Amino acid sequence: MKGQQRINIQYSIGMDELPSETTRVYKKALTQFRGVQLPDLSKNEILTSSVIKVIDEARRQLAKTDLMLSDVQSIVNSYVEYEMSLSSTANEEIQEPEAVEYENADQDQN
Repeated sequence: MKGQQRINIQYSIGMDELPSETTRVYKKALTQFRGVQLPDLSKNEILTSSVIKVIDEARRQLAKTDLMLSDVQSIVNSYVEYEMSLSSTANEEIQEPEAVEYENADQDQN
């Protein structure tokens, strides 16, 4: 499994860099996907030993693409959650507190 090990890394970037960084990873996945070689095989060619290697390589490339797209999805998901939390916080600050009425309020003051 040479070259198949993966590690997770974490780093920070400015919010202004997020669109370009996300686009960079997405375009890398798109390039990887477009490079997948899956030939159109006839019924006479499909059951040959050479097809095993072709399919295995295509699957490896697709798996690599899937991992990259998973990274993009995580970034976008985190950003959307962040935006929603900002919107929710802003809405809570705009709403005025409701007046609370207590039963027997006059009696407590005696």
